Amino acid sequence: MGNKKLHKENSPESEILYESSSESESKSESKIGTFSMSYNSAYCVLNILIHCLMVNIQLIELNPEGTQILDSDSRPRDDKKRKRSNERRYQYVSEMTKDLREALRRDLFWNLARMPQETQLDIEKTFESQKDLVVKTIVPNLMKTLDLDTYPIGEGVIYEMIYQRHRHKRDNLRVKNKSENDIKKETGRKHQNLRRSEKRKKRSKTINNLRNLNDPLIQKFSNEELRPIITENGYHSLEISESEDGQNIIVVCNLQWCSSTLRRFLYYVDSNTTKGDKKRERMYKPSEYVEETVPNSTPSWTKSGYDGPLKNPVIKAISKLQNK
Repeated sequence: MGNKKLHKENSPESEILYESSSESESKSESKIGTFSMSYNSAYCVLNILIHCLMVNIQLIELNPEGTQILDSDSRPRDDKKRKRSNERRYQYVSEMTKDLREALRRDLFWNLARMPQETQLDIEKTFESQKDLVVKTIVPNLMKTLDLDTYPIGEGVIYEMIYQRHRHKRDNLRVKNKSENDIKKETGRKHQNLRRSEKRKKRSKTINNLRNLNDPLIQKFSNEELRPIITENGYHSLEISESEDGQNIIVVCNLQWCSSTLRRFLYYVDSNTTKGDKKRERMYKPSEYVEETVPNSTPSWTKSGYDGPLKNPVIKAISKLQNK
């Protein structure tokens, strides 16, 4: 019996049964292990969530209105302040757009006029003598009053606008206090400078055009020799308004320090300039001179008494022009 029993256990069928039972046991053990691992992972995640929740509860407190307030360590900065600090701020009036500049000027002067009398600038005094009042009182008060989100500016913009306004007021006061004769002279001087500047610009344009066309006379001059004529008013003759026979005319007066070479050169340029409609007649009086200071770094060929290599080419160019 014992041998039979042993034989049955060692039979192929018993081996199969034994293997299948062992396999099922290992599978059940793996399932239990997987379940225990999943449970442990879920437990860990749950613990983390609970911990985070407890931390947030400690950091957050609610005021009576229910507004969320963070403690001092975790409180974020004010959004407007952060935005304002990151925003580009204008430091000079010239950097601003025209519309923004005009709007700021209106608001600035409106607020400035409503400041106490002791903080107002005195136009009888210079701006420099009142600089401390501007820097220490006026500018800081205006910086607090103005909406710096609407006007992203620095203190330099306000300082510059106040300075310009004060200077403009003092200029008006100076003109108002002048006599009628002085006002007339100043007006005439401004018109002279304007006509002189217009003449220089017109001649400069002609010189550049002749240079582009490889004009023989212009090629005789270097850029350095011609630059003062193109950029400075002091090399061009004055035009003075006079009344003659009941008519207002403009008298062209030569500069006493100018050389004959410069006068001929400018005549050559004018002869190649497109003639425009002149509102008033111009009269040339070669015998009349105007005494003026010689500009700095004046080229030698423009000074009176010049007899250098540029003199003859200019004379020949004028002769050729007149013989046409």
